[in-house]
Amino acid sequence: MQSPKYKLSTRIKEYCAEIADNPDLVQGPGGNISWKDNNTLYIKASGKWLADAKKEEIFVSVDLLDLNEKISSKLFAEKARVIDQSDLRPSIETMLHALLPHKIVLHLHAVEILALLIRKNPFKDIKKFVDPSIKWIFVEYYKPGDILAEKISMQYQKRVDIDCIFLKNHGVVIGGDSIERVDWILKKLILVLKSNLYVFEKDIKNNTLKHDFSIPGYSLSGDRKLNLLATNRTLIKRLKEDWALYPDHIVFLGAQACIIEKDEDLSIYNKDHPYPCFIFVLGVGVYESESISKAQQAQLNCYFNVVSRQKPSEKLTSLNEIEVTDLLDWDAEKYRQNFSSVKIKK
Repeated sequence: MQSPKYKLSTRIKEYCAEIADNPDLVQGPGGNISWKDNNTLYIKASGKWLADAKKEEIFVSVDLLDLNEKISSKLFAEKARVIDQSDLRPSIETMLHALLPHKIVLHLHAVEILALLIRKNPFKDIKKFVDPSIKWIFVEYYKPGDILAEKISMQYQKRVDIDCIFLKNHGVVIGGDSIERVDWILKKLILVLKSNLYVFEKDIKNNTLKHDFSIPGYSLSGDRKLNLLATNRTLIKRLKEDWALYPDHIVFLGAQACIIEKDEDLSIYNKDHPYPCFIFVLGVGVYESESISKAQQAQLNCYFNVVSRQKPSEKLTSLNEIEVTDLLDWDAEKYRQNFSSVKIKK
C-alpha cells in the first residue's frame, strides 16, 4: 500500500498538471504550490513550471522548523535551508508559504482574479462578490518575497481564521488541509468573478489583417485577439497607460510596451537598445520576435485576457517606476527569467 506521504505528493503533482493546462489559471513559470509534512516544506523551485510537475522534479524540500524560527524572529529576508541535494532554488515566496498554517498553499495569478486586483479599488468588489464562507484578507501591493511575507504576517496575526489572501496587483493565495478544499475555494472564486466581469472578447470580429508591413526578425502574431492590442482604440489606450500592472508581466515583458506607428523609423533600436520581444505597430498588429520564449508569449496572452475584462471606463492601478525598477533589478527575478528562456519553435 502506498504511504500517505506518497499519495499527497502524487496528488499535488497531478493537480499542478491539471491547473497548468488552463492559461487562465497558470501562465508559464508563474504560480506556486507547497505542502507541509512534519518538519519539511515542499515547494516549487524558482523558475520551474507547474506544468512539468509530472515530467520532472520541480519541488525543493526545505527545513520548516528553521523557517518558523526565522518567522518568529521576523527574519523574513533570511534564506530557506534546503535539506535535499537539489541544485534548485526554493521559490521567492517560500517564506509566505511557510508562515501560513495550512497543509497545502496555492498561489496563482488567475486571470479573473487578477483582472479584479489591478483595479483602483478592488476591495469593495471582493467584499461584494466573494462568498462569506471564504475567509479572506486583502493586502496592498508589496514587492514579492520577504517584504510581502512580512506584511502578510502582520495582517494574518489579526485574522488567523483566513484561508484566502488577495494580493493587490499580484494574485491570490489559498490555503487548505486538502487539495479538494483548495480547489473548491479557487473554483468558487473563479465562478463568481466570471459572471461579474466584463469580457471585451465577446465583441471581437473575426477579421483577417491584410497589409504589406514587415519588420526584420519579427513576424505578425497569428492570434487575432492579440493583434487587437495594436488595432483596437480601447486596447491601445490600455497599452499606453496601463502596461505595468503586475510583477510577472513586467519581469518577462519589460517596463514599457514598444509601440510604434507604421511609418516610424526602427533604426532607433540599435545594439545598445535591443529589440523587445513584442513590437506593437499601431493600426497593423503585434509583431513577435523570432527569439520569443514560451514564458513571454504566455504573459502577453495573460495581459490581453486581463485588460479585455475591463470596461473602457474602468480605472486601473499600475506599478510605479520604483516598484518596476525593484523587480527588474532583482537577482532573484533574473534567475527565474533565465530558467524560463525556452524559445518557441516556429
